[in-house]
Amino acid sequence: MSLPPGIAAGHLSVNRSDGALGAVLVDGAFPYDWLDEAMELRIRTLFKRLSWVLPLARPTGLAPRLTAQQQADSNIELGKLSSVAALGPVLDAITAPVRYVVASGTSFGSRGDEQEKIRADLDAVLDRNSDIRISAKVASNHGAILRKDFGAIADAVREIEAIASTTR
Repeated sequence: MSLPPGIAAGHLSVNRSDGALGAVLVDGAFPYDWLDEAMELRIRTLFKRLSWVLPLARPTGLAPRLTAQQQADSNIELGKLSSVAALGPVLDAITAPVRYVVASGTSFGSRGDEQEKIRADLDAVLDRNSDIRISAKVASNHGAILRKDFGAIADAVREIEAIASTTR
C-alpha cells in the first residue's frame, strides 16, 4: 500500500538531501493514536454500507477506483501510519520547512469533535520542531479544503518557496 500524500510528504521532508525544498501538508499527517479495534470495525462497517453507492460516485470523481474493502483497508493503514509511534519520529526529524493548512470541523465518517482532537495533537510537534508551522487554519472541513481553500494552500506553497529562496 502506498503512503497517503501528507505522510509521504513528511517522509520526503526529513532532510533536503533528496532535493525537497519543503512541504505543505493539507489537513493530514497528524500524529495521533486514533485507531483501535472499535474504530477499525466502524471504518469497515461504514465502507460496507457505502459499497453499493461507491460505483455510482466513481464517474463523478467523488469516489476512488477502489472497492469498499480496499477503501476501508486504506483508512485503517492510514491509522497505523499516523500513530504517534510511527509518525512522531518522522516529524521530529524534519529539517526542511513544513507548513500545515489545517481544516476545521469534521471529516467524512468522524463523529463530534474527533477530528479536532486529532488536529490538536499537532501542537506538541510544533513545540518540538521549529521547522514545522501552521500556515493557516481554514473554515472548510477535510472534504472541501482543496475546493474552497486553495488560496490558503497556495499561500503556504509561496511561504515555503520564499524560505527556500533565501537558503539556496
